[in-house]
Amino acid sequence: MRRMILAALRGHAGRYVAGGLAIMLGVAFVATALMVTNSASAAMQESVAAQYSRADLVLTGQDEPLTPAFLGKVSDIDGVGSAAGVVLGTLRATYPGAAHQSNVQMTGLPADPALRWQQVSEGRLPERVNEVAVPESLAADKHLRLGSVLTLHLTQDQGRDQNRDQPRDQPLRVVGTVTGGSFVDGMSVVVTDQAMRTWYTDLTYSELLVKAASGVDPTELRGRVATDVAGAAKVYTRDERVKEAVTSLTGGVDVYGAFLLGFAAIAVFVATLVVANTFTILLAQRTRELALLRCIGAVRGQVFGSVIVESLLLGLVASLAGIGVGVGLATIAMELLSRSSLGLPPGGLRLTPTGVAVPLAVGVLTTVVAALVPARRATRVSPLAALRPDLAPAPRSRAGVLRAVLAAVCFLGGVAALVAAPRAGDLMPALLVGVGGGLLSFLGILFGAPILVPALVRLLGGISGRLGGVPGRLAVGNAVRNPRRTAATSAALLVGVTLISMMTVGAASVQGTLHQTLDTQYPLDLAVDGGSTALPDGLVSDVEKIDGLEGSLTVTSAGVRAGSSGEGSETYASAVDPAAVRKVFRDPAGIDGLAPGTAILGPSTAGQLGVQDGGSLRLRGADGPGIDVHVRVVSNPNTPQLLLASADLARIAPKAPVTGVWAKVAEGADGTRVAVAAQELVGDNDQVSLQGAAVERELYDRVLDILLLIATALLAVAVLIALVGVGNTLSLSVIERTREQALLRALGLTRGQLRAMLASEAVLIAAAAVVAGAALGIGYGWAGAQILLGTVAGDVSLAIPWDRLVLVAVIAVAAGLAASVLPARRAVKVAPAAALGDQ
Repeated sequence: MRRMILAALRGHAGRYVAGGLAIMLGVAFVATALMVTNSASAAMQESVAAQYSRADLVLTGQDEPLTPAFLGKVSDIDGVGSAAGVVLGTLRATYPGAAHQSNVQMTGLPADPALRWQQVSEGRLPERVNEVAVPESLAADKHLRLGSVLTLHLTQDQGRDQNRDQPRDQPLRVVGTVTGGSFVDGMSVVVTDQAMRTWYTDLTYSELLVKAASGVDPTELRGRVATDVAGAAKVYTRDERVKEAVTSLTGGVDVYGAFLLGFAAIAVFVATLVVANTFTILLAQRTRELALLRCIGAVRGQVFGSVIVESLLLGLVASLAGIGVGVGLATIAMELLSRSSLGLPPGGLRLTPTGVAVPLAVGVLTTVVAALVPARRATRVSPLAALRPDLAPAPRSRAGVLRAVLAAVCFLGGVAALVAAPRAGDLMPALLVGVGGGLLSFLGILFGAPILVPALVRLLGGISGRLGGVPGRLAVGNAVRNPRRTAATSAALLVGVTLISMMTVGAASVQGTLHQTLDTQYPLDLAVDGGSTALPDGLVSDVEKIDGLEGSLTVTSAGVRAGSSGEGSETYASAVDPAAVRKVFRDPAGIDGLAPGTAILGPSTAGQLGVQDGGSLRLRGADGPGIDVHVRVVSNPNTPQLLLASADLARIAPKAPVTGVWAKVAEGADGTRVAVAAQELVGDNDQVSLQGAAVERELYDRVLDILLLIATALLAVAVLIALVGVGNTLSLSVIERTREQALLRALGLTRGQLRAMLASEAVLIAAAAVVAGAALGIGYGWAGAQILLGTVAGDVSLAIPWDRLVLVAVIAVAAGLAASVLPARRAVKVAPAAALGDQ
């Protein structure tokens, strides 16, 4: 039996290539996800552990703050060799050559050199209050070198030493650069502990590092310290503290790992479909071979076992190749992550037993499981029946009816769960119900694929049959001849297209809904507001000239007396040009009705002034005639509490200064860059504030675009595996239908027409998967957006990015066409006479 299995593998090796490639890609995906996650976690652990490398115990605050006095108490405990505090703080400083201040995170250097963990790459560690060491990354970013001077800006309650006063602005000279010592070192500048004591009058430490005296057991010392501090602080051993710190910091790494493994699971599922289809076709073609084995004495168990062993060997070889590819991809990924801004410390690839064993087991088990059903089906055919020509299955059977009923029940049940999910209450229950409903409904689609896909192929084939002539009509017949095979071939591609379409439509719907919410709640992209202070003329003109603005207007403001009658009460009024403001506001509902003679009021201001929507308000300036205006009350909190038309404010306060600039960011412009440019103009002027939704809008758009790009790239692997399956099916079908194709050639079908027939078959299968996948993706994407935002945004608008969906469809169909090239080339190489004589 062993010789038979090896002979079968050698004889059919070429036919296993596509299935092996699918497994290899899926295993490579799993291996990459695991290796990247494990390597990032290991690098994080090494970085965190560096801070505690010289300590035996670590104390963190619990009931009491870790003050210098508390540090002294710990230092006096019997058995403590040395103790030092770690203090973190953030102060304002100006870097050399910078025009504005920045927040700078600082780490105090432990006073005891025996507990310092920082690694110096150039220069030395600070020794005086006016010295600082900076991380290499910060030095490169801010162009700092040894001797550079930062200016520290201290507040009134900072900068006082017991012996002398410190100036409020203090220079800090760079005396060294640090690197790789700790995760904190990559973000903070290092100053002396004495400097932190000087700048913070109420100094507290974030942690205390304790080193045991010579000959003292750290475990014994831990118990002694815990008893002496009596619950005022939590005492850890070094390893315990490292483990806890890594757990808190690697939440993001774990999320990335789960994210990657989720897409890896999709790739493995698609690979399973491809391998199952491969074995189904291979065993169908080897029916005579297996029947002959049965005739000469092989029992069903031996035939079944031989197929399983073949799948086991195929899975093993493909999985080993996939692990090799995964190692290469993970190495590249770790290099890119170390250079990115994700906050991960640098570190090379770390190979672990889990990172190798799990992908190997997944690949082998997937291949074996995919081969179980085809292998069992092959053993059910009697030897004599198998020696006869195989007849096509009846289009209607009891199994087909049961499949249709099961598919309908699963699909309708899943759709009902998706509809009910937004009403499930909180987000997590809604997500669970929605994901369950989506999986159940898609399972129904897979069950019904042998009915759905051939129907779509026939529908699409009606077009290709008219346009493609004889090859097109033959392709339709070939594609629907075996519904299960066609369904299995298209199912893998259906999964990929559905998920990509779902992500695309979901992201577009979420993006559109968020835009609509921001437009309603924050109708202004950019607002430079001086409050009651006039803006400098130069600032107004400079803001209006910022590149990327579509329109802008000035806001005038003045104090007025307002009331339904009499003198009224003092309040503050802002005024804009009604025509110009409608071109600047994203949602004009907040200023609806603004016109000369009509004032916009917020609810609180209307209540204070005793007026209601539709009422009348009397306004008087400091010196000038009073006017009566109609009142319009709006609830938008971002609209000024009393907004007038410029002409009305000019009548009662003709000298009202320009106190603000409102602007709208042009479509396609970078809102973040516009806001940064405005901030640079505002500078350090504390009397001028910068507001608006441009940055939030840009942030949401960037996050969604990045997530969509990553998800699409990862799902493209699943589509690639699916297209391997399409090419595999066509290749095996070419071999299976050799005599049929030869007969068609003998009847006059040219080589070009044979190529066109196979190409049309591949395109029809791909197109059916694209049509069904796009329709399902639109539904799932909208349902997902409803679940995610329904409880927050209320109405969720469906947005269908047709350009992206068309691009996905074109790429999938074009790839399906490309998958037919090699099978068609193999088919036309066989001479008709030789093929007709083939037994």
